[in-house]
Amino acid sequence: MSGTTILRSSAGPVVRINPDELHFNDPDYFDEIFNVTNGRADKLYRVANAFGPYPATIGTMDHETHRLRRAAVNVFFSKRSVGQLTPYIQTIITKLCDRLGEASKTGEPVNLKYAYAALTLDIMNEYCFSADSKIVLQPDFGRKVFDDIDSFLIVSLVNSNIPWLMKSLYALPDSIVRVINPAMADILDMRENLAKQVEDIRQEKDLSHLESGHRTVFHDLLQSKLPNSEKSQSRLRDEAFSLVTAGSGTSALAMKNISYFIAANPHVQQKLLQELKTVMALPDSPTSLQDIETLPYLNAVIREGLRLGHAVSHRLSRIFPEKTLEYGKYTIPPGTNVNMTTMLIHENEDIFPDPQVYRPERWLNDISLQRYLLPFGKGPRSCLGINLAWAELYLITAMIFRRFNFDVSGVDRERDVNVDKDIVMGVPRWDSPGIIVKVLENDS
Repeated sequence: MSGTTILRSSAGPVVRINPDELHFNDPDYFDEIFNVTNGRADKLYRVANAFGPYPATIGTMDHETHRLRRAAVNVFFSKRSVGQLTPYIQTIITKLCDRLGEASKTGEPVNLKYAYAALTLDIMNEYCFSADSKIVLQPDFGRKVFDDIDSFLIVSLVNSNIPWLMKSLYALPDSIVRVINPAMADILDMRENLAKQVEDIRQEKDLSHLESGHRTVFHDLLQSKLPNSEKSQSRLRDEAFSLVTAGSGTSALAMKNISYFIAANPHVQQKLLQELKTVMALPDSPTSLQDIETLPYLNAVIREGLRLGHAVSHRLSRIFPEKTLEYGKYTIPPGTNVNMTTMLIHENEDIFPDPQVYRPERWLNDISLQRYLLPFGKGPRSCLGINLAWAELYLITAMIFRRFNFDVSGVDRERDVNVDKDIVMGVPRWDSPGIIVKVLENDS
């Protein structure tokens, strides 16, 4: 995508890319579009319906319906709720650490792309359904599931420009879809399995939440004061699909990139390890989110990884049906689709000198940079799970890099790390095998 970045950067701060669509490349204008706390902010039809007819919160076009749906799930992703979930997150991370420990002894390579995807999906299944899916224990970390999700995202991107495509696939018999696109057929099966899980909870066939020790999203949603129309099987099925896929995929992508950059820069790895030892005396010492989330170098390492990772590479869009925007000499009428791309901000060399260089130190003494770090967006339609994502990033990075380091000599940054394709998430070249590493155990 480097060519796209160069082309867009040379075109000026605002470009008309469709008759009713403007793209802005001005980092200081981001808040004006996205960090809006009053007035209506709708989602573009082609973006909201990228996954087809999709009544999940993430696929809701109009402002009022989105606000209703978002309010119902916000409570599960508050800092307090995430804090209560922390022990369960750590239990699942420990399972991955055990597997990495085995790999360090046998010399078996580990593909971090799938290891982290399995880890974060297990976390989401635990929180949404109190389901111990144990994907992190599968020999290949459930690779096919995640390859299918990537294929689904590619189809959804095509569907955003050919809006009847996904609806047609949903309408076809499973046997035909399996011939046309086997990965898509597997995704449809996944959606139906989620629908069954929701129905089992509704009919009280699934009472796992009573023994889980933590609240679960769908047991609580079905008991909430949402209108019955908002608790339909199809709506909650799609809500579940968006939470378990988007809620796991972006965190996994961020973690694999963060891990690569730490391991590829030995001075970073050593400095991080020394800081982690101040709160974790031994590699397997228990820790808490409160102990680690204020560690300055850990924060810098994660933020720099998020800046270069581009978990969301697609342009973000908004429509203000009642609001007139002003930009310099331009007046932008209500109803105009306005959008920005966070990747262009994260690679802006005026804000981040040497933007392709992984340099955590840039975050240590310049608090003003934080307004330009936008991996979760901003405003009322920003990432729902931002607090959970941060908790995962802190805990995974700390627990893994206190105990392990990775040999990434077989990883090609240009092929395996840098963003080459936009499938909503920023992904590397098609010929990339993932981030395949050898696991090394740190000295105590």
